[in-house]
Amino acid sequence: MMKQPRQATNSKWTCCLLIAAVLASPCMSFAFTNNGQQRQPSPSQLHVSTDESVTATTTQVQPTPASLEKLEIVKLALKRPRGASIGVEYLPNPDADEDVSILSMQLRKVKAAAMYTSNASCVSKFVKEQESARGDFPGPLPVIYTGSSPEEVVEGEFSATAVVLDYGKDEIANRHMENTGIIWRVSNINQIQEAINVGNAGDVLLLPQELISDGEEENAELKEVLCQLPKSTVTIAAISSMLPENKEVTLGKMCASMGISSLLIQNCCVGDEEDLKYASYVIESISKKSSSSFSMTGLTGSTNGHFGTSSHMGEVKWRRNL
Repeated sequence: MMKQPRQATNSKWTCCLLIAAVLASPCMSFAFTNNGQQRQPSPSQLHVSTDESVTATTTQVQPTPASLEKLEIVKLALKRPRGASIGVEYLPNPDADEDVSILSMQLRKVKAAAMYTSNASCVSKFVKEQESARGDFPGPLPVIYTGSSPEEVVEGEFSATAVVLDYGKDEIANRHMENTGIIWRVSNINQIQEAINVGNAGDVLLLPQELISDGEEENAELKEVLCQLPKSTVTIAAISSMLPENKEVTLGKMCASMGISSLLIQNCCVGDEEDLKYASYVIESISKKSSSSFSMTGLTGSTNGHFGTSSHMGEVKWRRNL
């Protein structure tokens, strides 16, 4: 019997080899679903964000080793095994005493986690006083600048530990922040996710108070995002001071319960006689598990004309609000 020609079979093998070679090429890598359709790679697989705003904002930030070292100091100060640490902001009024060294020392003793200020001239004074406590317990607090002139506080012997920049200000970061940690101020939930996905933008984020709602249901989306962040991420929630009915204490406890790492009590200290008393009150009240009413030894109720103490209704009144 005459053998059939093998040309057709050889052609099939040749075709299969060509297809295999093409698929093996690094430029032709595909993923397929179970039904044979091509699956598009997810953003996490590509390690890039699909949001064009990310490419245009923080992707160009290149933190230096010195900047990362400063940022690590901030993270160690703010991150706690349980609960949220509490930092205080100093925003002096025109009549404030220019000598801030005593306040700086006292804030260490009341267990503040960090000092924030938007006043550039105060940064070096705070840093100098805090450095005098190196080797002591409690040790120096990080001094974080929140103002609009970061280039004024990043040079010299007593420069800021970190500066707060609006998310996406990579040009400023690369130009002035070689030796200073960078904390990104985000404005919405999407920016929280973007900043982390970018990877090289840093993982310490400041959240505005507008992102924090009163009710648990309203905070559900934010809580879900926080739960998905890497454990190394430090989140800071900004909360206004001396709110009606001491609402800052309620908000602070809520933030801690959602997994926020640290709190920034805005305008906590302004250079008046209530600075230390209020800082002590808000740190103690948010940190403790019991009632938010203030109970420092030796203080009487505001019903007797004293401010900074609990009334019979549990609310603490402050002269600064009058």
